[in-house]
Amino acid sequence: MKKSPLRFVVPVVLAIFFFRVSEGVSAEKKWSVISTPELKAMMDKGADMLLVCSLPQIIYDLKHIKGSVGIPLGKVKTSPDMPKDKGKLIVFYCLGPA
Repeated sequence: MKKSPLRFVVPVVLAIFFFRVSEGVSAEKKWSVISTPELKAMMDKGADMLLVCSLPQIIYDLKHIKGSVGIPLGKVKTSPDMPKDKGKLIVFYCLGPA
């Protein structure tokens, strides 16, 4: 049986970032923490989301969740991988609480 890379992710640190922008108003930021099983269910249902590994690139290169992109936290604002659509669901993950 093939092992899922999700088992290496500590579920407590998964966060969903929602950005909603209306005309003339700055972005309203909302987030919540989800568990690994919740993320797996979303992935299984084909949720339209961007999955982001927020760890340094060297760690992303060693192991990451299939379909995710590697964007270290310090580069989130400038990364071309971030969606232009501010309403898109973005899920950030790392190895867990420090």
